[in-house]
Amino acid sequence: MTISKSLPGVGILVTRPEPENALTCEYLKSIGARPISLPTLYIEEIKNETSIRSIQSRLFDLDLYKYVIFVSKNAARLGAERIDECWPMLPAKLHWIGIGKGTTQTLIDLGFPALANPGLTSEALLNSFKPIKLTGDRILIVRGEGGRPTLADGLEKKGAKVDLLELYKRIKPSYTAQDFLFMDEPDLIWSTSVDSLLNLTHDIMQYQTHWLDKPIFVPSQRVAETALSLGWKNICNASGADDDRLTEATMQYLGRKDDR
Repeated sequence: MTISKSLPGVGILVTRPEPENALTCEYLKSIGARPISLPTLYIEEIKNETSIRSIQSRLFDLDLYKYVIFVSKNAARLGAERIDECWPMLPAKLHWIGIGKGTTQTLIDLGFPALANPGLTSEALLNSFKPIKLTGDRILIVRGEGGRPTLADGLEKKGAKVDLLELYKRIKPSYTAQDFLFMDEPDLIWSTSVDSLLNLTHDIMQYQTHWLDKPIFVPSQRVAETALSLGWKNICNASGADDDRLTEATMQYLGRKDDR
């Protein structure tokens, strides 16, 4: 979707981890918005020697899998780097799947013939597998430490053998009252994961409680329900975490016309 100056002057708090946060801020500037950067997650790649050996051992067996599923852009980016170290040429007859439009596009940009998850969430991916026989199939899920068990559990119930490849940790950044004091006041907020939302809520409950009344745009019903339980008053489900979906939802909320 190409949009020209469709959100002029709208102050949007962007809470993605880097480097995605900076990219989204640049995108918002290009359509006339006023991005306010506040990453509420920090992604730290796992680099200790024991973990690296375990990761490489798993990847040397990559050709034994039928499906490799990447749960985020960071999983795609870091996974691609690790796979490239072990496989100068990608193994054939392997299905690469990204959960979400942004993750899939990241894989494609990195040279993987990736297929998009048709419904943008783990639950939707499980639903798409319903007519497919998975008994005995090996599936690798590439993610961060401590990710949701929903996808792995659902695939195992269908008879698949699921392994996890955990490549990074999610760390909460440390902000102070002064950080919020000198921050521009946003008109609305984009929050694209449960972890990001939890961290954001923790901070604003200390420093900017009135932000709970601001419109907050989230990627799924699951995150929307979490926001409601945390006390957010004005929650909008964008049905996707990519910039296009969030922009469309924001424009609809504000009653803006899509200027293509």
